[in-house]
Amino acid sequence: MALQTAELERVKEQIRGLGRRDWLWWSLGLLSLLLVGGGLMHLFLRRAPDAAAQPVDLTLGQAVAYLYAVAVTVVAFQIYSLLRSKESRKMQVELLLETLKNEVGRLESLRDPMTQVYNRNCLDELLAMEIRRSERYTKPFAVILMDIDNFKSINDRFGHLKGDYVLMEVAQILRTCVRGADYIIRYGGDEFIMLLPDTDQEGAEIVVERLQKKITDWDTHSEDGRFELTVSAGISIFTQGREAAELVTEADQRMYEAKRSHTSASSTQATS
Repeated sequence: MALQTAELERVKEQIRGLGRRDWLWWSLGLLSLLLVGGGLMHLFLRRAPDAAAQPVDLTLGQAVAYLYAVAVTVVAFQIYSLLRSKESRKMQVELLLETLKNEVGRLESLRDPMTQVYNRNCLDELLAMEIRRSERYTKPFAVILMDIDNFKSINDRFGHLKGDYVLMEVAQILRTCVRGADYIIRYGGDEFIMLLPDTDQEGAEIVVERLQKKITDWDTHSEDGRFELTVSAGISIFTQGREAAELVTEADQRMYEAKRSHTSASSTQATS
């Protein structure tokens, strides 16, 4: 997920504040330089008491002293400006690093540590974002809720470590089935939700078919033995006016319908 707008604006404003403070110090420095120069000019080029008199001539020593004072003032101002500039850049870098560190921490909190896909905490935010985008551009998006069939039996037969391994492998397979703009969320346990922008019913069904085929291929050629792995998936499509909860509920219902269909087919084959 992208850097949050409010956080980005806060950083921009702080950097702009540093820039304004630098301009203030530069202005004060230039004003001081002008005052010093003017004072020295008044000291060495003052007029005689008679208003008509010409400015007194500078001796060589006075001229050297004047030029030396101006040079010292200019060099001092340049050194001060350089130090201020380095300090300002250092503060900007520290501010950006702190912001990036906070953002990395925020993004890590949205990741499922096992499968490295998004966790359920960010589902509402992602759904709201996709709804706003779809309403703005009047385009659909698909919600796919997927569940691993009989996952409990995998844990019972092979152990929980193998069960975790299967979850990680399924998450990796999911990544190969979607585009870079799509989102994968671990909804809970062995359930995953996919959000597919600019995708209609037909496009979502193609993704589900691709997923099921890759799951079967992986299970067939797995070096760890056959897990008899299958998945069930339900699809819902966003159209104008629909709510996020409604989309998830519909996808969940259709997923259980697909699961019951798998169970009925398996029972029929066993009877035959």
